[in-house]
Parts: sequence; structure tokens; C-alpha cells
Amino acid sequence: MLKNIVKNKNGVTLIEMVVAVTLFSVVILSSTEIFKMVIEGQRNAIASQNVQESMRYAFETMAKEIRMATLSNHDCEYLFSVPVTAQNKIYNITSNGEGEVLYFKNKNDVCTAYYLENGAIMVARGGDTALTTPAKIRISNLNFEVIDDQIGTPANVQPMVTMRMDIEATGKEMHKETMKMQTTLSSRYYE
Repeated sequence: MLKNIVKNKNGVTLIEMVVAVTLFSVVILSSTEIFKMVIEGQRNAIASQNVQESMRYAFETMAKEIRMATLSNHDCEYLFSVPVTAQNKIYNITSNGEGEVLYFKNKNDVCTAYYLENGAIMVARGGDTALTTPAKIRISNLNFEVIDDQIGTPANVQPMVTMRMDIEATGKEMHKETMKMQTTLSSRYYE
């Protein structure tokens, strides 16, 4: 019986063992990478969704006030104690140290301005200022594009404002997400 055991050489060779371990390693590594990519994609999607949710309220409040702007002409001649010259009937743009400032007269006949300050969109109404964007969000490159009739000309175009900005979520590295957002709002004021 001992002779039969010694003669039976059906074991695994070293080459077969190396091939099996290599194939097993490749399968495990590729499945781990696929799992890692899926998790990372899900994190990015959640971070993007959080940025959009955070900006939704800010966009809604700004949009309501911008749409309801009224004829201002030269009523808002001073902004931040600095004289400004209105060129358009409803929406006008000037600049401060950080970028462009959109100013207009709101539905309550109060001069209103939206501008960028320290990575946040601020609103100034009369002498009061308030933060518009949430603290978790950092804004950069805030730009306004205005289409409006000039003061003293007949009404030819529907006044509108296009806002463009770069948005970044602050916080942990895995929650950071950057995106560009743009919206166009038209005035509901008609002559």
C-alpha cells in the first residue's frame, strides 16, 4: 500500500500553483478597483446633489426679487456710499473690489444690490446687508450679463439678467465638489 501512495504523483506543480495565484490576484484586484470606482462615483454624485440643494434656496430668493424689479432709471444713484450711473431702465451693473454688482429697485421701491464678498453672495437692500448663500458653499467668478433698454429709449427688449458662477462645497475632501451654475431671469415689469 505504501508503494501505491508513493507511485501516485497527482499533486499540484509549482507552475500550476503560480498560475492559479496570479489569476486569483487579478480577479480580486480588478473587482476591488471596480468597487472603488463605484463608491467614488456615488460620493461625487452625492456631493453634487448637496451643492445643488444648498444653492436652490439662494437661487429661489434671488430669482423672486430680481424678477419683480421695477423701473429704476436714476433712483439708485448711490450704492455702498459710492455714486453709480444707471444706464438701463431696470437692471444695472457696476463693480466692486471682488467683481460685478447687479443693482436694481425691488418691488418695494428699495435699491437692491447682489454682489460677491468673501466667497458668498451678499444682498444689500437700502442700508441693510445679508448673506444669501449657505456657509457650506464658496462662490467665485460671479458674473452678470444684462439685456435691457437704456434710459430714455423706447421699450424694445424684455429685460433679463444672466447669472454665472463657480460653486465649491467646503468641508471634508471627500465632500468637495465644484461646478458651474448659470440661470437667466427676466423681469416682470412691463411699460
